[in-house]
Amino acid sequence: MNRSISGSSTRSLGGSNRRPVSELTDRRTVVSRLRALGIRPSKRRGQNFLVDRDVLARIVSEVERAEPETVVEIGPGLGTVTRRLAELGVRVIGVEVDHRLVAGLRQEFAGTENVEIVEEDFLRFDFGALGSKKVYVVGNLPYRITSPILARLIEERARISGAVLLTQAEVAEKIAESPGPHGSALGVFVQAYGEVIPLRHVPRTAFYPVPAVDSVLWRLEFLSTPRFTAAPDDFFAIVRALYGKRRKMLRRVLRDFLPPDRIDPLLQQLGIDPTRRGETLTIPELDRLASALFG
Repeated sequence: MNRSISGSSTRSLGGSNRRPVSELTDRRTVVSRLRALGIRPSKRRGQNFLVDRDVLARIVSEVERAEPETVVEIGPGLGTVTRRLAELGVRVIGVEVDHRLVAGLRQEFAGTENVEIVEEDFLRFDFGALGSKKVYVVGNLPYRITSPILARLIEERARISGAVLLTQAEVAEKIAESPGPHGSALGVFVQAYGEVIPLRHVPRTAFYPVPAVDSVLWRLEFLSTPRFTAAPDDFFAIVRALYGKRRKMLRRVLRDFLPPDRIDPLLQQLGIDPTRRGETLTIPELDRLASALFG
């Protein structure tokens, strides 16, 4: 479904269908494997395969640090990370939408008891079917569906202990710098529910085919309670409005919510300067504003 995470390993499992993971750090091997499966990487699906050993090692070390029992991998692709995760002894569920990759993965992992390949769009994947214990998520998210995937992870946060994710560098940087002048509404959404920890820069040359932009590997750890107390719909209505008109002063943006003569008194009551831009508000300030407007 996605820009699949593929890379290397220092060892491989035995078995007739099991190839050394290190093969897939070689671009020619990746090209050959894809051709054998009849696959031309799809730009629409964001299929770029990771062939960087160091990035793979960092992904695996992050999963090892978290010590999960079950890992859900978004878009396992050729199965390189899947293999390394399986070697850790964890249960691995690879969710892949491309039926050609699914066929290759099922052949590759036919004798591996702790790996299950699910042919499914991750946005429709049923976390509830995995039982009551929380799972860990690993994924390389294509730009086109980064926002809905992050929204899905947040929606399912009660079932997810955390995630290690690859996204476009610009997206990751905006999330990490939210809220703020260099942030985004998506970033505030993520930061409102979790702790964002950037791990490392990933150059575009770490992928095959080489994408147009660099990426960032980062970790998401969900908070036990959100950073806001207002109703979520109210809170994010304010966030979207302010970041949609980020260069305008608060008193101008809030005309969509209140008569002009009520705006300055309300903001002054909240201790917020009416001349500030919405992108400068902290999450507690956004929370107070949402509660005052809709509470």
